Amino acid sequence: MDHSPDLVELRARRLIAQGLAPTAARDALTGPVDVARHLLALQGQTYPAGIRAIALRADVDDAEVLAAVDRYEIVRAWPQRGTLHFLPPEDARWMMRLLSPRVEKAAAGRRPALGLSPEDVGVAREALHAELRERGLEDPLSRKGAYRVFAAAGVDPGDGRGPHLLRALGGEGDVVQGPKKGSEETFVHVDDLLVEQREMPREESLAELATRYLHSHGPATAKDLVWWSKLTVAEARKAIAAARDVVEIDLGGVSYWMGAWQADVTGAEIAAALAADHTLPAFDEYLLGYHDKSYILADELRPRVLTMNGLSWSFEVSRGVVTGRAE
Repeated sequence: MDHSPDLVELRARRLIAQGLAPTAARDALTGPVDVARHLLALQGQTYPAGIRAIALRADVDDAEVLAAVDRYEIVRAWPQRGTLHFLPPEDARWMMRLLSPRVEKAAAGRRPALGLSPEDVGVAREALHAELRERGLEDPLSRKGAYRVFAAAGVDPGDGRGPHLLRALGGEGDVVQGPKKGSEETFVHVDDLLVEQREMPREESLAELATRYLHSHGPATAKDLVWWSKLTVAEARKAIAAARDVVEIDLGGVSYWMGAWQADVTGAEIAAALAADHTLPAFDEYLLGYHDKSYILADELRPRVLTMNGLSWSFEVSRGVVTGRAE
């Protein structure tokens, strides 16, 4: 593991940017909603782990985050990479519409093998949206209920078609997950959420994405943004060029970008960030938010923390470096 001064600084600044270490250089994150807005999207493939990731950064217990989800102040959706994330409700539609087309193109290629035609997808979409709008927020639709809606519309949800349809339709910008009913996921229509959806041209959306990512994850590279968002390299570079209030920093001969506020991070804050130990949940953004995991995770530890086929466990961090799986 490389402990050169530049990489030590990189780790510390990322801990600070992500709200895992304090700083006076920007406003404090005062609750779960603040954390969601700052991070923009936190991976929530494992529901309890996503809740814990927000709670740690807000310095609250999990129950307070779950209460925010119950109030639809935070929602869960597929905004990027075809992967579930927790995010602010006002950012759901524009993020999905910006980032889902490449995911949808790949998904469409799998539909013939599933026995789904474009007409089937259209029928399922219309039926799902109608059911969600009729129910509103007071009666969110369960996953099993969604499968029944598909079946009633003439689209068989069996043999993997139901999960595929929910993920595909959930990435289009009109459907998000609400609070769980027991152990079952629920779904609501974006137009029923209690906030106005932000509507932005594509160029503005790219700038917003890069701004929020670099302020909350930086220092980060264009390759990191490509990994996190699945934008093309050209789009990521364009987005970074349009990002607001960011600065470039050279660490180890590599160009990174971060929020301009980090210029006021003190040496004492960097030292304090590295001095604190953390137990972070599976799929935490500190590990999953970047292309190159080797800066904090040694190759020999990776099978115990994050496998190549996407399994993850909670893990311990000391001085910004993963030291092993949390017991």
